[in-house]
Formats: sequence, C-alpha cells, structure tokens
Amino acid sequence: MKKINWGIIGTGSIASAFAHSISNCEKSELKGVYGRNEKALNTFATRFEIESYTTTEELFLSDSFDAIYVATPHNTHFEYSMDALKNGKHVLCEKPLAMNHLESMVLLNMAKEKGLFLMEAFMYRTHPQTFNILKALSNLQIKDNILINSSFGFRAEVAEDHRLRNQMLGGGSILDVGCYPLSMARLIAGSIEGKSFADPTHISASGEIDTTGVDLNSSADIVFSDYVKATISCAINKELSNNLEIICGETRIVADQPWHCGQFQEGLSSIKIYKNNSVIEEISTSDNVGLFTREIDHASACILEGRQESTLVSHDDTQGNMLWLDRWKKELGIECPIQKTNCSPITESHFFNSMETRLDKIEQDTSNKPLSRLALGCDNQTSRLHAYTMFDHFYGRGGRVFDTAYIYNNGKGDQYLGDWINLRGVEKEISVLGKGGHTPHCEPQFLLPQIKESLEKLNINKIDIFCIHRDNLDIPVDEFIDALNELRSEGLIDRIGASNWTLDRFSQAREYSINNGKEPFSVLSNNFSLAEMVDPVWPGCEGVNKRYLDYLEKNNVMLFPWSSQARGFFIEKKIIASDEHFSNPSIEEEKRVWHSETNLLKRERCFEIAGKRGVKPIEVALAYVIQKSPLIYPLIGPRTIFETDSSISAVAMNLTADEMHMLSKD
Repeated sequence: MKKINWGIIGTGSIASAFAHSISNCEKSELKGVYGRNEKALNTFATRFEIESYTTTEELFLSDSFDAIYVATPHNTHFEYSMDALKNGKHVLCEKPLAMNHLESMVLLNMAKEKGLFLMEAFMYRTHPQTFNILKALSNLQIKDNILINSSFGFRAEVAEDHRLRNQMLGGGSILDVGCYPLSMARLIAGSIEGKSFADPTHISASGEIDTTGVDLNSSADIVFSDYVKATISCAINKELSNNLEIICGETRIVADQPWHCGQFQEGLSSIKIYKNNSVIEEISTSDNVGLFTREIDHASACILEGRQESTLVSHDDTQGNMLWLDRWKKELGIECPIQKTNCSPITESHFFNSMETRLDKIEQDTSNKPLSRLALGCDNQTSRLHAYTMFDHFYGRGGRVFDTAYIYNNGKGDQYLGDWINLRGVEKEISVLGKGGHTPHCEPQFLLPQIKESLEKLNINKIDIFCIHRDNLDIPVDEFIDALNELRSEGLIDRIGASNWTLDRFSQAREYSINNGKEPFSVLSNNFSLAEMVDPVWPGCEGVNKRYLDYLEKNNVMLFPWSSQARGFFIEKKIIASDEHFSNPSIEEEKRVWHSETNLLKRERCFEIAGKRGVKPIEVALAYVIQKSPLIYPLIGPRTIFETDSSISAVAMNLTADEMHMLSKD
C-alpha cells in the first residue's frame, strides 16, 4: 500500500501527539523532524526513531518526505508552510493556518499554484462525533429561531513574554482557541442551510485586553441569518464550559466535548438531544483510533487521491474563518503589529516570484513601458498590507498596469501604490494610469496641484497615462487640452485622456488637438461592460455604446473601462469571503444601475454559457469585454487574489462568434 511520508516541524507537545498517533495510521509514516532547539530535536528524533534536521532547507529539499506537518507557534505558520509549498511539499498546518486572513489567502493561493494539498488542522472536524452533531440537526424545526452556544477557554498562568500573551507570536484567546467555536458555529449554520459552511453577516464582541495588548477573553454575538444566530466565547485566563449547545424551540442538542471528542476520557464521548428539558436520545461514540490518527489518515488519503484541499475543511472554509477571526479582533480594537507591512512575512516572502505569469506583456509604440491586458484598480484596498499583497500577486501574474486617482481611497490609493512601487523597484516595469480633476474640482487650474501631490505620494517621475476624472461642461474642451499639453511638456505626464466624457466632448477635444498641432486624447476611461448602465453608478459617470466604440477603434484610442464586470452583477453568490470596503456595491445600487429587461436577459445568457463551459459567469462577462476590441484594457477591482485570478482567466477564454452574438443581443 502506498504511504505518505511525513516530516514534522516542531518538537513540542502537539508534535509529540502527532508522532505518537501516526504509528496507528495505515497510509502514513513519520520520517523526520526539524526543530530549532538542538537538544529537544535530538531527544525527539531518538524517541521516535526518525531523522533529525537542523535546517528547514534540508528538510524541504529531502526526497524522503511527501508532506510536512507544521506544529509551531502561530507566527511561524506562514513562513514554514510557504517554504514547504515552494519546495513541492504537501502541508498540514496547525490551526490557525496563519496570523490573519491575508496570510492565509496567500498560502491557499500558493497551494493551488503548485498543485499541492494544504489543510488547516482542526482535528475535531475529522471525528465521528462531529458528523453525529450534523446528523442530529435533523431534530430541529429549521423554520424556528436557532441559537448556537459554544465556548473554549482555559486558565494559563504564564509570563508576559509567553506566546499566549505575546502579540507578535499570535497570542490572545481569539486566535488561539476562539477559532474553534467560530469554526463550529459556521459549520452548523452552513449545514442548516444545506451548505458545507456559512459566513456571518454581522459580529459584535466584548472582551478583556491584557497589558500586552492581546485579548485574555472574549464573547461574540454572531448573526448568520434572520433565524440562525450564535454566541461564542473564548479565554486564556479562565476556565469556560468548553461545550456546544444548539437550541431550537424546546429542542436542545448538547455536546460536552466538542473539541477533544473524548480524547481525555478514553475515547468516550456523547451527544444528548433534549426535548422540554428531558433527554430523548443520546448518541455515544467510542473512539479507539484517536483524533490525530484520524486527521493524519484523512490528510494522507486526500493526498493519495490527488486532492489539493480537504473534503472536510475546504480552502474557502479556512479563508472565511480567518477573515471572521480578524473581524472579531477588530471589534475589540486589536491590531497586531505583524499586520504592518514592515513586519509581515507576506512582504518578505516575495511569493510573486514563485507564480506563473498569465498576462502577456503588450509593447507600446510610444513608450518603452509594457502594458498588460488588464489593469488593477487601486481604490478598494482596506490596508497597506492588503494593497501590497494584491499588487504583488497581480505583478507576479504579469500585470503591468495599475489604475489610481487623486481621490481613490481618500488619497491612500496613490500612497499605497507609490510605496509598493518603490519597495519593489518596478517603476520602469509598470505603467501608472492616474486621474485628477474630479468634481467639484474639475477645472484646468486644479490639475497641476493634484498631479504634483499624486506624484509626491507615488514617488515616481511622471504619470504614464493621465485622464481627467470627470468633465465640466462649463469649460471649453480647448482649455483642458491646453492645460494637459502644458503638463505633458513639463514631463509630469505622458499619454493623456479623459474619463467619463461623452462622445461629443471627447471627439471635439481630439479635433481641437489635431487641428492645432497638440497632443490629442489617446485614452478613454468610461464604463463598458456586458451590461449597460441604466442609471449612472455615481453622478457624472458615462458609458460607451456601439457608436462610441466604433469611434475609438477608427481613431486607435485605447479604452480602459471601469466596472468592466458591472460591479458584481454577473456573480450568482459570493463564495470566498473578503474584507469589506466602503466602496463595495449594495443590492440597492445593483438594482438601480443594472436591472433592466435587456441586462437581465444578458445575465441569463451569460449564466447559460458559463454553465456549458464550466466557468464562472463573471469570467464570461469579462471575456466578452476583452474580445470586443484589441484596444480594450479592462480595469478590475478584485478584493482577493482569488478574484484577480478569476479575472485573469477571462483573458485566455475564447468565446465563439455565436457566443459573442448571443451575449450582444438586446
């Protein structure tokens, strides 16, 4: 029988439990261990009769291992898991997978990139008792209100520099044990809805903060839907009940050992179902296999089957849990220093160097800087680290155009992009599409000071492509053209264009430029997507119709359309959780802007084509935009790197002539 050969990183108690348990596995064998403490390492290796490794490089490069188990403090999970994946090893990493949802996002993406298995080690998810809990939900009247109560807490009398009380080591109750009740609540809420998990719609929390800045304990109230809610608690400074209770009317389902599943009671555990405070059923489990053994066997089976993710703890589930852990901590005002770019292992990992390039460079006739068929919007990143992560990933995929503006993200768009450009030293390799002159400052006099301020934040020599962000019908087109040409002659900008201009005004401006020997508009950034705007997304917005597109093609004008995917109109449901941003579209906006009979028919046809092709509708919608003209360079606004990859896949999608015609019909 084929077996998976495992290596362990770490020599602590959890690593020892793993090493003990693997001896009972049918499909797994322990071959070696790495540890930083030489004495502990040698003791561990001798005890379990395995090879010891004094460097992770030796461990990862060895052909003796198929998979690595990471059993170290939280702050090292990202580094060890990333290096293992880069070196072709499957990974089982102790919970939490990382310190925050950005780290987990990068790890999950790297596993997918390398075609390797990666699983967050929640042992309870592989145990029969958990399966029995899900089966017991059939006793509930799903139409009634359901409350999930769950806790995990213990008292740890430790010094301030102990990992549990140290922010930089991933301390605090939420990250250490709060991940369990949150994971369980999401699992149960999802099962009630007929899904593998569910993400909350709202969280509110309170707690006690340590002098070191970590949370000593916390309770959170979570809303999943109008009828499913949860109250979860965690602590590292006091004992909690450490149980699970699901209440629905007169029915209660109680599991008193949801996390260890009888591990410390000789494998015996049970679930009790109450009706009107009387036990009507007890589901007992006797486990002589053990939590770790089950988890290891499950991971090994997935690897042997060629899976990249667990059938019990999916990548989407892990990412959602990490995101809501971050939101839970945010409710208490906790911001770990490791989330700053100068402390984050994401920034230091240079993960983008290990990625496959999927966007070809497009050379320009008028510039030595290449373009890419997609441009990344810099207006919806929620933090500097989020921005750097998104920029790194897009660059690693071959993305070479970054779209920013003076007003983006209240000025942070320019700042984040500029800091990233200079950190990576890529000014000569990428093109910046900048904008200024947004209403109410859409006048020639405001362009120079705004461009100078943007250049200062961007810390680059000039803006490669500059568009006036809005139009002002009270200003003659020649005044705008004259001002832009003067700025261009000063070397502050290169290509010039307009955003949200009508065809009449845009063509008048070009005609004036050509007739007077001035640089004309060669770029337009209006809305263009498979769906046409019924009502402007924001005041002063303009779209591109067939007549406008014909004009652009005839005059060789590049179109950088914003909201090229109609701001999520072609998404059926959101699967991968992402952090919220103030510019995220609402359902009210969607109905106002995109809901017309024609657009809804196009959406229906788009979904039909996507279903036949086995791709996402939003990818078909973007492919349509790309294939309308080689002069179109869509702007995309992903919140996650998974969304970026989804958009990039549309570039390689070749819709047939029949499909393009089908989508074009009114």
